[in-house]
Amino acid sequence: MAPTVVSVTSSASFLALVPRLLECTPSRSLVLVPFTESRSLGAMRVDLPPAAASASVESIASTIIGMACKVARTDAVALVVYTDDDVAGPATLPHRALVDAAIARADICGLRVVDALVVGPDGWDSYLSPSSSTPHPLSEVTAPPQGEPGSGLVADQFTAAELPRIDSALSRGVLAALRRIERVLDGAHDRRALPRRERAAAADPAAAAVADPPVLLEDALASAPAQLDAAQLAAVAFCLDRPSLRDVALMQWAADLATGDATLHAQTAYRRGTPFPEDLARPMWGEGARPDPDRLRRALELCRFVAAALPRERRPGALSACAWLAWATGRSSHAAVYAETALEIDADHGLSAIVLDIIDAGRLPEWVFERPTSPAGTGSSPEYPGR
Repeated sequence: MAPTVVSVTSSASFLALVPRLLECTPSRSLVLVPFTESRSLGAMRVDLPPAAASASVESIASTIIGMACKVARTDAVALVVYTDDDVAGPATLPHRALVDAAIARADICGLRVVDALVVGPDGWDSYLSPSSSTPHPLSEVTAPPQGEPGSGLVADQFTAAELPRIDSALSRGVLAALRRIERVLDGAHDRRALPRRERAAAADPAAAAVADPPVLLEDALASAPAQLDAAQLAAVAFCLDRPSLRDVALMQWAADLATGDATLHAQTAYRRGTPFPEDLARPMWGEGARPDPDRLRRALELCRFVAAALPRERRPGALSACAWLAWATGRSSHAAVYAETALEIDADHGLSAIVLDIIDAGRLPEWVFERPTSPAGTGSSPEYPGR
């Protein structure tokens, strides 16, 4: 189904729709909305710099306008600052220098600025045509008309990264099943234990599920996480805690079951000295064909559920998968939360540290900047001619 197109004719109605593009109401953020022919192409968010960090203003402006330039067909942008500072009172609007730098960079890149707005606790205003007295009241930023998308918004950009609440009985069942899997399957290098492990695996559904990881991972993605039983969740947790199987999961969820099978075979061959195929490794670094966004989202929800079902000390593997999947969908803020939490538990956790390094470098996957010609899915796509 094509996305809902919502025509907005004022700055206030545009502000009402920006949180729908981000799926949250941002705080302490600079949000950029790229447009093509007055139709929005999504939204991007970066943290506001500290008030004293004037040296970072040009860098942040260059980064976010540069990101907009990567989005195919972008010809205009709108900027929105969400700040904790009052809009009324100061001689200049909050974060004026940052917005001016972004506008100048957009002009250099040939992008029209359709609007530049600021939202504070006491109201909102425009950098392009500031009010002469008091800011506009927040009550003008009305909700979308009845029936428009917008339900399920979370409080800010970090709330969505909080893990779901899991029933304690299910958590105990997952841990018990995970321990059984580990007793049966860990130590695979010991050939003398193989017949015993095979018998135990056949008798234990949780261990048996790990016999074919790609099938396990595909089946887990086919159902809502809450519909999976403790044995299935434990089997996924076992895979996510082992780097080679975790990489199979991520590459499969970014593509399909056949890619998972190919990655598993490549991992096995790599341990025997065969080079890992470059085409299978490219998606890990955000390169290659654009994954199905819905598939990545479902994988992220699965990994969030698995992480929540585990004791804290057992979570780094699932959290690192959450971090990569959030990054792969363009949600760097969420990815950083997951990676940092994993590193708080295990300071040497490899993938979590890699994802955090990628985020700190300001890199996003290539496919985040792609937009299909006829996008599928639901959601608000504002048409906004601007000022």
